[in-house]
Amino acid sequence: MMLLDLNDPKSIAQWWSVFPERHGALLRDWERRRPDVRGPIGQARRIIQADPVRRGQLERFEGASASRSFSVAVPSHDEMAAGELTSDADTVEVEAQD
Repeated sequence: MMLLDLNDPKSIAQWWSVFPERHGALLRDWERRRPDVRGPIGQARRIIQADPVRRGQLERFEGASASRSFSVAVPSHDEMAAGELTSDADTVEVEAQD
């Protein structure tokens, strides 16, 4: 199990690398909804782009994402369990286009 520290850009970059397809979408959504973590997420993005291996993962992820339509990430199980969703506006339905 891996613990994510949203205040540590290195932790964020390492966590992203485990499952870029899912974690990239979550990070974009958290960056939009949680101003307290925007800075560390932006720094993690720079770490990812500076690393050739991670940059390759990012390019593959972005290429795959371009073929789908996602406006926001689906809230994570942890967010729902922690009661972080405060309104129906935080609940989204996501539909992929094949």
